[in-house]
Amino acid sequence: MSSDLVLFKKFIGQFTSEDIADVRRVGRNFYKAEQNLWDIKNRINRDIFAVGAYLGEEKQGFSPSPLLIDMISKFPDTQSKKIFINKKSEWLFLCGRNILPESIVKNPNNLSNGLVLVQNEHDENLGYGLFKQEDTLIIKHILDKGKYLRIDERGKNKEKGKLHT
Repeated sequence: MSSDLVLFKKFIGQFTSEDIADVRRVGRNFYKAEQNLWDIKNRINRDIFAVGAYLGEEKQGFSPSPLLIDMISKFPDTQSKKIFINKKSEWLFLCGRNILPESIVKNPNNLSNGLVLVQNEHDENLGYGLFKQEDTLIIKHILDKGKYLRIDERGKNKEKGKLHT
């Protein structure tokens, strides 16, 4: 395994034993770029900021993109890491909210700890979260597909005024 991809592979290994092909690293960012695209990038005599589909970045560990979480959710062996939520909670999760137990419509593997892929009732990935015990067991929101809608043009989170993570 390339040492450049250790963080990436460690992250996806929490969900699947499958491999994602054509993953490349540019600086601290990870991209899915087929060989022909990578060859073009190598022929350009300039620093390249991005190439291919953005998968995440090295930032205090590995910080995935919503696209990567969606790709991971499509592997057959991730069925054991999925929970399914109702329509109302789907919207709240996409707005960055945590998931309460009554929002879960299906938990086929009776998960109650660790990272989980959050799916709607149609098995479409919404993001991922972490089971956490507070007053009650909740799924703590980590990342969802609405992330980019909450980022303004300066890269700050519109709701919290913080740089996005």
